[in-house]
Amino acid sequence: SLAHLFWRGSFGAAVAGVPAAALAWTLAVLLVPGPGPTGWVAWWPGIATLAVAVLGPGVAAAWQHRLPRRRRSVGRERARWRRRWATRVIFEVTACAAAIGGIIVLRRQGGGGDLYTSAAPLLVAVPAVIVVLRLYQPLLRGLARASARRRGVIGFLGLTRAAQATATLALPAITLVLTLTMAAFTIMVRDAVVRGEIAASWQETGADVALTYSPGFGAGPAAVRAFAAVPGVQHAAMAVELPLDLTGGQRVTAIAVDPASYAALVASTEGYSPVSPALLTQVPGQAAVPVLASPAAAAILGRQGSVPIAAQQGLPALRVRVSGELQSTPALPGGGTFLVLPLSAIGGVGAPVNVMLLTGPSIDVSRLHAVQATMPGADDLTITTRSQVLQELTGAPLQHGTFLIFTLAIVCALALALAVMLLELALSTADRELTMAKLATMGLDERQRVRLSVLEAFPAIAASAVAAVACAIALPRLVAPAINLSAFTQSQTSVPLRPDFASFLLPLAGLLVVTVIALAYEIRSRRGRVAATLR
Repeated sequence: SLAHLFWRGSFGAAVAGVPAAALAWTLAVLLVPGPGPTGWVAWWPGIATLAVAVLGPGVAAAWQHRLPRRRRSVGRERARWRRRWATRVIFEVTACAAAIGGIIVLRRQGGGGDLYTSAAPLLVAVPAVIVVLRLYQPLLRGLARASARRRGVIGFLGLTRAAQATATLALPAITLVLTLTMAAFTIMVRDAVVRGEIAASWQETGADVALTYSPGFGAGPAAVRAFAAVPGVQHAAMAVELPLDLTGGQRVTAIAVDPASYAALVASTEGYSPVSPALLTQVPGQAAVPVLASPAAAAILGRQGSVPIAAQQGLPALRVRVSGELQSTPALPGGGTFLVLPLSAIGGVGAPVNVMLLTGPSIDVSRLHAVQATMPGADDLTITTRSQVLQELTGAPLQHGTFLIFTLAIVCALALALAVMLLELALSTADRELTMAKLATMGLDERQRVRLSVLEAFPAIAASAVAAVACAIALPRLVAPAINLSAFTQSQTSVPLRPDFASFLLPLAGLLVVTVIALAYEIRSRRGRVAATLR
């Protein structure tokens, strides 16, 4: 009876499902610290999942063996087909409209709601899945007709069988789009957080190592040479920072640098405006000193002609002209109103160097501290390393917990994609076994049958790859206004999301390899059972 079939199917699923649920609950308790969930709201997703896993096979078995209905006329069959077609179209249009509406709400609210932000990969993947399902079978039928004119039989048979696959067998492969999109989105956000933290570390220090003296103190030429000779230093730039009062009461920060070394150091940093040494080179016969000004300082000084600056801070009277603008400078990472002028303009005064910037991938920090200990005024010198700032950002509890969740999400998504692919192979095992047995009696050898099975499964993976690529390209453009990573980077500077094609192309390649191995093992394990299968 149908009740007996339902009981047998559900009992077989419960034998595996209930222990798996108990194991999952135990792992959740052991891996996630803190008190366990309380209330029905926290438990219903797991209970619903277990109920579907246990009752689903029984329902499927009973539905498959239900009594057939009376044979209907051709007209009624066509009307039934039209109703199914109309129902499917209405469902697809409604799903696309809901997904597009969710994306619009997500962009307008700017990341204010966690629900829409978390559902972003699903909202983008739903239209892609529907389009792929619509184009999947017609495209394969066209390829099968084209392959019929070729001499080989493998291409024609594989494409024909893939085109004749029912939606029940095609849907598990298409759901790969959802899991791969989730994995790609998670990796994109993780990479954006890492890039944002790196950018924030550059903005805070200005270089790999920043040496700053207290007001009124500075380093002499010997100290500058000693710090620049530390192992690992590739570029070194010294600067003299002084506050200057302009006409009208405005105050700017004057930064005197050597143009060549400063330009080389800026070129080795990230996120700072490049500098051309020619803009800081004084033209012979011209009394005005060329300076690079921040936008605020350029607005104060003006762009036309030269501006006099009275003698102050031990500096002589200067006449400066703005030769260009700088949005930012490593010598003043916090930003502000500043002027960058050549060190030769104040070279005769001999002002002590109070800022030194060093860049290099592997600067010996311990040697820097050793050199600092030998210098006079060591207590007035502060050494700030970018690696330490970056470690403070990446080692914060928020980043650590979020990256752990990201890793678990990626692993779960890839595991689900593998399970879906194996499920599709399992659903088509009986039909594939009978077909391969018939083809074996018609002369196809084992290698040809493996190629045929792989070609039959390949279109579903290829369709998933196309949809996943489209989702990965569309995700950054659609959800970027709703993503705010300032909580991780401790900076208001926006970090763009970039699609990482390796995040889903490599898993797809792995799934294809697993498919080939599984099909080859399946065909070889049934060697010599052709007659039994046919009987």
